[in-house]
Amino acid sequence: MKYLIFYCSFVILAFYALSVVSIKCYVCKEPDRKCRDPFQNDTMFLKDCSQVGMGNATMCRKYMWEIGDGTRYYMRGCALRGRVSRKQGRDCIERVGTWKTKMWYCQCDNKDGCNGSIKQQFSDIIMLFGISLLLWQWKFNL
Repeated sequence: MKYLIFYCSFVILAFYALSVVSIKCYVCKEPDRKCRDPFQNDTMFLKDCSQVGMGNATMCRKYMWEIGDGTRYYMRGCALRGRVSRKQGRDCIERVGTWKTKMWYCQCDNKDGCNGSIKQQFSDIIMLFGISLLLWQWKFNL
């Protein structure tokens, strides 16, 4: 019985560690109109970066382009490198190009989807449960 409890605790902690390693980002682009601002944080766009071929990603990124006639295009996804904006993606960096083209990009790395996540809170509860089981196991083995 004590080995079963130890094994279950180990498995729970291992899954928690794996969930912390990979970041989840919203992944979408034009022409999907749901990708535009104001963004609804639709969970169908929230992807683990390893699912989209970017398992080493440590940040999330949003691009917005504005073309000369005022038309805007959006793209959201995972990022491997770059500079995190001062307010974790709430303060975008602007670049001006040729032919009346502007581009903004926002990067963040503080949370999955760079916003509050119920899934992360659930993971924290599982982690606390796993630690409690390990401590309980350790207490009765002494």
